[in-house]
Formats: sequence, structure tokens, C-alpha cells
Amino acid sequence: MNNAIFFDLDGTLVNSKKDLEKAVIVTASNLKLKILDTEYILSLVGNGIHKLVEDYLCSVGEFNYYDRFLDLFLDYYYNHICEASYLYNGVKTTLSKLQRHYKLFVVSNKLESFSKKLLKELNIDDFFVEIVGGDSFENKKPHPQPILTLVKKYNIDISDSIFVGDTENDFLASKASNMKMAWVSFGYKDNSILKKITPDFILDEFGYILNLAL
Repeated sequence: MNNAIFFDLDGTLVNSKKDLEKAVIVTASNLKLKILDTEYILSLVGNGIHKLVEDYLCSVGEFNYYDRFLDLFLDYYYNHICEASYLYNGVKTTLSKLQRHYKLFVVSNKLESFSKKLLKELNIDDFFVEIVGGDSFENKKPHPQPILTLVKKYNIDISDSIFVGDTENDFLASKASNMKMAWVSFGYKDNSILKKITPDFILDEFGYILNLAL
């Protein structure tokens, strides 16, 4: 079996917005910084934790707090990573079916240890051959290095594989890897992203990937 399906994590397998939002609010509150509205905080999610912290602090004009904010944020979020996060509908049963026919991987921009902990707490980590994060390699998405490293390591046939994600970073990484990409419409990005990306497939429900793969 040398075909594979690569998944993004946040906004594809898991809705983790509420836990990320709470970690930002708790950290900002502890540092007595301005707390921005929920919708804006959630709009910053999707490019990794370091970028989330950077963008938030730039928005409140307090970038000099970066190191302190990041340390407090990481500590709080790691210990409260799965209080409100949940799997999208159909994820577990779909992965169970796919696992019989494909090698499954997670390629996230979330830190690797955080990605593994979240997936373990949601009881789906065992479906994946390997889980990599934004700090697993020198480069992260949209760079193709994470995908191509796994392709080489596990002798994956790119032409018979798919990347599933919800962001422009996922699209760019898959295309730079010459891999087909399926965009999930239920993730963190709405249909306006389709002005920027041209995915090969659009999945309105997670389980629809079975129609492509099996």
C-alpha cells in the first residue's frame, strides 16, 4: 500500500477554535492586555500558534510582550487543549474505513507535541502512520517539505494520493508537492477562499472523501 491521504488538523479533522480562543483571552487577561472580540480572534486561527500570537499582539499594539505571551499561551493551551474541541461529523468512522486502503498522515502547522496530544485526547491518533507539526521540519506549510519528506520516507505514490485541508497554506503545499487537494467547506475558511485557490475537489461533509477514495 503506497497510496496515502494527508490531512490538515485544525479546521479539517477538528474544530479547535473555542480552546484556542480561550487560551488567547486567558493569556491576554493575565498580562492585562486588551481583549479583542471573539470573531477577530478566530479569524487569526489557521497559520500556527506563533503566527496567531504575533498577529494578536500586533493588533493590540503590544508586540514587546511576544515572549511572555507565547510562554503563557503555550502553557495554558497545552493543559487545556481539548476542553471544547471536537471532531467534525463523520471523522472517526471515515478514518476507520480509509485506514484499510490508505496510509493516513496528519500534516499540521500546530506544534507537533500539541497536535499529537489533541489527536490522542480525541482518540483518533492511532489511525495515522505519522503526525507532524509546524516544528517537525525546517519548513512548514505552505512549503512542501513536510509532505515530500513523508512521501519519501514511506515510498508514497503522489499520483494516487490526496491532501485534505481548509486553508490556502494547505492548497499551496499540496500543489507544490504535485498532489491533488480536497478543500473542506466546513472548516475555518468560507467560500471566499475559492477566489484564491482552485482545489481539485470540494467536500461539504467529511465523509464525502469516501466517494473519492474508495
